[in-house]
Amino acid sequence: METNPHHTNNTNGEGHFPYKGFEKSSYFHDLQYADANLMNRDADDAVRMTTNPDCYDLQIMGKTPPYGANYFYGGIGFQLSSYETGEVIDCVDIFKQPAFDHPLLKSHTIQIKPSSNRKGNGAGYVEGALNQAWWKYGECPERTIPIRRPQNHTNRHVIPLTPHMKRLNLSENIITPPRGHEYAQVSMIGGNYRGANAKINVWNPSVMHREASFSQIRLTSGPKENLNTVEAGWMINTDPSTSNQSELFIYWTSDGYQQTGCYNLECPGFVQTSSKIALGSRILPVSTYGGQQYDITIGITKNDVLGRWWLRVADVEVGYWPGEIFTTLGGSADVIRWGGEIVNSERHGLHTSTEMGSGHFPSEGFGKAAFFRNLKFVDDGSIERDAKNLKKYVTRPECYDLLLKVDPPNPFGVHFFFGGSGFSAQCAN
Repeated sequence: METNPHHTNNTNGEGHFPYKGFEKSSYFHDLQYADANLMNRDADDAVRMTTNPDCYDLQIMGKTPPYGANYFYGGIGFQLSSYETGEVIDCVDIFKQPAFDHPLLKSHTIQIKPSSNRKGNGAGYVEGALNQAWWKYGECPERTIPIRRPQNHTNRHVIPLTPHMKRLNLSENIITPPRGHEYAQVSMIGGNYRGANAKINVWNPSVMHREASFSQIRLTSGPKENLNTVEAGWMINTDPSTSNQSELFIYWTSDGYQQTGCYNLECPGFVQTSSKIALGSRILPVSTYGGQQYDITIGITKNDVLGRWWLRVADVEVGYWPGEIFTTLGGSADVIRWGGEIVNSERHGLHTSTEMGSGHFPSEGFGKAAFFRNLKFVDDGSIERDAKNLKKYVTRPECYDLLLKVDPPNPFGVHFFFGGSGFSAQCAN
């Protein structure tokens, strides 16, 4: 019985949709029936019937040895849709989120809030800094978290998984960047860092097919072959499962982007505690050239009591990366990076037209070029300080550049403008 205007959040089966597959979705196998002669027959001609596939679905898999005729089924019940963006948000039981499929987190006890909160830096953020389109259609109930349904799954068909685009390590000792990745960023290197934050200007740059543009904060530790990293910011990734618009994202790895880690909640690892923020969801509104500017506050801070890296977006504690999933980040980070990154596939031997930031160079300044402002770090005494001793790193300034401003008395604090248009007469290959 429905007790409110929204659909119930009672789950069906294991509480996962059939596209999740074996060990995650519930299933029936060896389906048979007795015919008129009382002979057992495989149910090869079973017909799918679902009353509300957006809430609970079923996918007939046919005959699959050794399971015979079989199907996956289930769902989370309550979900929200944004008609503007086409996004579907599933409100998933907090105890059934992907994190707990990780073998090291099977007995994990959820921490709802950090055991201690650092003081904010006192600077307000630009109007409309964070708004997710699905909010106007409701909110997820208590004890659930919002998970954005991948758009290539909204047709409710089981599809084969494709490898995620791997992020590559950028070491301060590498003069030539990894092929296909270009950067405009600043770094603090060689300390014992327990956090970093900034306000990141949000845009919708143009991104070419199968490429990506990132504006992010990264905290890393360890050698490149065993690099541990936690990352957060906004991105546009033209993978078919994304919206091709600016989206909030996180990422992590514990082995230099080889076998571990993923975006958002696409694999076990990050433990989400907030019912308000959907990772991977569209950010609205975004900045316009010569018009209103919007930014989002992103912070990542180590909780020394339990060794967890907490993510804060605006004033919301979204969740944390548990210390158990890391090797070197079980302690502190030794590098912090703030800035932009693009993926350049170099189609036809030419440089990509994928834009970084706003798609305009930093020399154009406020309202035209993208920026990071109020750069802060948390030192080994858990005290938040202005970023200092920053090292600028730009792979190809004729394609994308960065202009650093170190003047904390300014309301923008330590900040920089960055970005570029990619392909041009000066940036052709």
